[in-house]
Amino acid sequence: MSASNDQPRTDARPQTQEAAAPTQRRALLKKSPNRARSRQVMTLTAAALVALLGVVSLGQVTEQAPQSAELSRVADTSSRAEAPGQVKRNTSPTPALPATDPTPVATTEPAPSPETSTAAPAPAPTTTATATATTAAPEPTPVVAPLASTGALPVGVPGAWTMAFSDEFNGTGLDAAKWSNCWFSPTCGTMNKVTTSPGNVAVAGGNLVLSLASSSSGALVSTNPRGGAGTGYEFTTGYVEARIKFPGDGTNLYNWPAFWTNGQSWPTNGENDIAEVLSGKMTVNYHSTSGAHNQGTVPGDWGNNFHTFGLHRTANSSDVYFDGVKVKSYSTDDGGAPQYIVLNVGASGSSPAAYGAASQVQVDYVRAWK
Repeated sequence: MSASNDQPRTDARPQTQEAAAPTQRRALLKKSPNRARSRQVMTLTAAALVALLGVVSLGQVTEQAPQSAELSRVADTSSRAEAPGQVKRNTSPTPALPATDPTPVATTEPAPSPETSTAAPAPAPTTTATATATTAAPEPTPVVAPLASTGALPVGVPGAWTMAFSDEFNGTGLDAAKWSNCWFSPTCGTMNKVTTSPGNVAVAGGNLVLSLASSSSGALVSTNPRGGAGTGYEFTTGYVEARIKFPGDGTNLYNWPAFWTNGQSWPTNGENDIAEVLSGKMTVNYHSTSGAHNQGTVPGDWGNNFHTFGLHRTANSSDVYFDGVKVKSYSTDDGGAPQYIVLNVGASGSSPAAYGAASQVQVDYVRAWK
């Protein structure tokens, strides 16, 4: 409602103004639709801009959504094993591939061990601690007796002597390097009517002990390198000596024991019987191609006590010493061939018989000089 309708006018306006009022209103009416249209255009433009901005924002949100989700998965799997089917973004630079041959596919099989040389193993000793099979322990090796001191010289035989062989029998067994324990080991033949048994040979109390076990089982040792001695000993000229205790009853000696030297080819290379019991008496004898040369008995009591018996051999003769005294001397025709040392005990049909401990021949030492 206009103000003119509420209150009476107190003043009149000129007509010219009244007349101009409709024109002004018409102009105003003409401007109003234009303004409305402008506002409408502006509104539409604003709406379009808003819509456009909405589409752009929506696109950005849509594009960023997968990246955010992927980053979220990467962060979630950084400290644990990658889940099956997940693809992790690799931000490290791609390594350059070789021009040829693709990278070999990895395998879970272990790499083969490097080959090592396999030399043929040395045969294991039976006494090794690593052996699994039970093997018999070897017999202890006898202690090798050293050569006698340089002060030891032949008893009663002067000269400038050099020790060439020595066994003091101070060990616990026979020295196999120096001795064979029977007549031509290992077959062990017979000598002086008995078999030569290694079981009747012993080393004890500093002595070599030879026993007659029965009328058919005796004992023998030799330095023959061809008869079973490892190194053995042979000589052509020089002096050989042994300290021996023969068994007897003070009147007669027992059995058939002897201390002698012998060549490889009998009788061509000769045989010197230094101390040989025959018919209960001590005798000296020599054998060669020219026959048996018995030198007869040596008076005295040569049993039940230790005595020294020695042979001085030259190219054409031999001298025999008992306790440092020359008791026999004779010519030889063996050509000075090499001979080895023999000690034995056999059975006799003419000497008193004794067996076991009563038959023992004990030897304190055997020595040789050049």
